[in-house]
Amino acid sequence: MTQPATRGGPVARGPRSDRPRGDARPGRRHARRPPVASGVRVLDRAMDILALLAEAEPGLGVTEIARRVGLGKSTTHRLLSALTRADVVRADPRTRRYQLGFRMLQWTSAWLDRMDVRTRALPHLGQLREKCQETVSLNLHDGLSRVAVERLEASQEVRFVAELGKPLPLHLGAGGKAILAFLPPPEVERALAAARLGPAEERHVRRALAEVRRAGSAVSVGERIAGSGAVSAPVFNHEGRVIGSVSILSVAARLSPDTARSHAELVRQAAGLISRDLGWAGPDEGRR
Repeated sequence: MTQPATRGGPVARGPRSDRPRGDARPGRRHARRPPVASGVRVLDRAMDILALLAEAEPGLGVTEIARRVGLGKSTTHRLLSALTRADVVRADPRTRRYQLGFRMLQWTSAWLDRMDVRTRALPHLGQLREKCQETVSLNLHDGLSRVAVERLEASQEVRFVAELGKPLPLHLGAGGKAILAFLPPPEVERALAAARLGPAEERHVRRALAEVRRAGSAVSVGERIAGSGAVSAPVFNHEGRVIGSVSILSVAARLSPDTARSHAELVRQAAGLISRDLGWAGPDEGRR
């Protein structure tokens, strides 16, 4: 059938295209950017702003930041607003000039603490392993968990191996209890609430934490892994805050009561030396 004539003559109806409606044609210039690529681009721009604020003079206005990073003023303002909500950037309410926020300092401080702890702990861990002839490890407090960040293995044919980098709950095992027992009470309550223990088990853990505080060290046998045993003591930083623990890791068959007492003395000494290297003033400060 022929369509009505238009200027230039009649137009015949051609065959229908099989292309679904809305498909972009090959080579079309306005194709939508994939969400992942867009997100990466936003992150790149935010990092440019943070790098600028880290190196520039204290306090820059939106216009100056936009000029230096090569972005539009409105885009720069949106990014700064998001960074400010995250406390990564802060603005002076009077001058409206931006600088790095306190959260950046917290992150940097935490990272430096971790690097410093491991470096300072290694010589003491080596000496501890020589004295006890067992595997020794360094654990660091991380929110509601503790993470082993260093391990020196024993030469024993049958030995305990600590898995590095794996978050473990604070209420299980000597390494976790040695940290949990010396945390501020609100943090202890949060950790126990997150563990979702039954009433009887929670009472047991609380009694164990009280004993750890009294003795200055923790002992566990088979709490996480059947047949394993551990003796641990807390590590404190220069502020007297517990930041981790040192552990002697063994198998239950070798951890007699006498051996556990001997290991407890050794691990308390090693943890104390590491703490003092980090600026800890002594037991009274660490137990505040």
